[in-house]
Amino acid sequence: MGMKVQNFKFRISNFKFLSALSLLLCLHTHARARDDYPRQPGLDAQQYRIRLSVGDTKDEISAETEIVFAVRSEGVREVALDFPELTVDSVTLSGRAANFKRDGGRLHVALADSYKPGELLSVSVRYHGAPADGLYFKRNKFGDRTIFADNWPDRARHWFPSVDHPSDKAKVEFFINAPARYDVVANGELVETRSLQDGTRLTHWRESVPVPVYCMVFGATEFAVVNAGSFGGANLWHYLYPKDRDRGLADHGRALRIAEFYTSLVGPYPYEKLALVESSTRFGGMENSSNIFFDENAYDGSGKLEGTVAHEVAHQWFGDSVTESDWHHLWLSEGFATYFGALFYERADGRDRFVRMMLEDKERYLKDAEAVAHPIYDPSVKDLFKLLNRNNYQKGAWVLHMLRRVVGDETFFEGVRDYYRTYRDSNALTEDFRRVMELHYGKPLEWFFRQWIYRPGLPAYEASWRWDEASKRLTLKVAQAQTGDPFRMPLDVEFKDGDNARREVIEVSGREQSFDFKLERRPQAVAVDPDEWVLKTLKLTEARP
Repeated sequence: MGMKVQNFKFRISNFKFLSALSLLLCLHTHARARDDYPRQPGLDAQQYRIRLSVGDTKDEISAETEIVFAVRSEGVREVALDFPELTVDSVTLSGRAANFKRDGGRLHVALADSYKPGELLSVSVRYHGAPADGLYFKRNKFGDRTIFADNWPDRARHWFPSVDHPSDKAKVEFFINAPARYDVVANGELVETRSLQDGTRLTHWRESVPVPVYCMVFGATEFAVVNAGSFGGANLWHYLYPKDRDRGLADHGRALRIAEFYTSLVGPYPYEKLALVESSTRFGGMENSSNIFFDENAYDGSGKLEGTVAHEVAHQWFGDSVTESDWHHLWLSEGFATYFGALFYERADGRDRFVRMMLEDKERYLKDAEAVAHPIYDPSVKDLFKLLNRNNYQKGAWVLHMLRRVVGDETFFEGVRDYYRTYRDSNALTEDFRRVMELHYGKPLEWFFRQWIYRPGLPAYEASWRWDEASKRLTLKVAQAQTGDPFRMPLDVEFKDGDNARREVIEVSGREQSFDFKLERRPQAVAVDPDEWVLKTLKLTEARP
């Protein structure tokens, strides 16, 4: 009898008092971030208001960005914004002209007054010019003009002043003045469109919950806009180039079902709407909050884009709503989106397809010697684009898969739901996730995260089994041949005898171990980890007398 995977429980568990108290303590004992971005602990961005005008010919902008900060500590003397290039026309502080200077790619605004913790201050910057990056003016594949923002990881600074780091999330509003024939899409809900009777139109979008700066984007071109229906209190919209409308609807596949799946599995959708947008940008898919951009060249009507849709929609919960506060914990975004993308197919198409997807991810990881040689958490990486690697995507997904096996389905999904609920609209690090999972598992998991997140590689199992007819005993020997310390993991062992199968669980943690099993007869076949729960290489042989 084969091992059965428990059905997902699509309910949000009620917290017991102790669990709720412990989770609150998690928030107050937040793990420390360690990347080298120059943080400003005395300031916390609350709100961006971006007013921006674009024309129909020049690749330039005229804009004003206002940022509201909350003061968190005494002694704050300046506001430092990432803003390296565009021409600054004026800077005001709470409505009054302010002194500023530019240095090292930052705009430093001097505070004329002293602020107390809890007070708000507002910095407004007027500027203009042609962005060097982050905002693209392009002709799309049909030759039509498009304007799309593309911020990841820290390229927002090229078109609006910001604290361009995921640790300082904020609400955002866009007021985009564009030629009247353009449709404008941005984060959050559509507040207003207004004809200005000069051939232009003002479009106002507002995101009412904090999002990372790299997700604050807009797109402007001529779209076919299709309302695909609602899920969890939000509507799903397709924004497609008019000539790609029908192909695009096919390529977005089961998008509404995907969004419904994550809402039921993880928790309430965090934003006002979900727009799937055909775009002319850098990435195949970019998970901008409530406003996902997909590469125009992926649209052909085949439906092959659906896997990317599942990945990017999962990001709305993991990456956008719960955001890593340190770039080197990117697996909390990309690993989660990769795994939860596969989970949709486990639910919709069956476990066989899910396992095939996981094995494909495993092969991608194993073929990347650079990834295998380094841990997921690797602060030596300074080029942020190099974090888009097999560790943060494929191995990160396998970490979640193995954690699910260690703690069990019910505990895993309840823990993930509570992790999302605890850090929704906020930031987290790996240790925050570990603590929440430990609360639900009831046992320490430091050993698991240490070996899979902070160490490189994977176990290389070399196993052999021998049958002793006299004692009706099977001996399984398991060695770990990889360099470095042994890994500790539970492994399922299956003994098949005709249509019958027996399962046992062993915990492998040493360099060499032996396990004895009393059986009625010699099995016809022996399998180790037959359901593919562990990231590994495996050689299994029968030892002949």
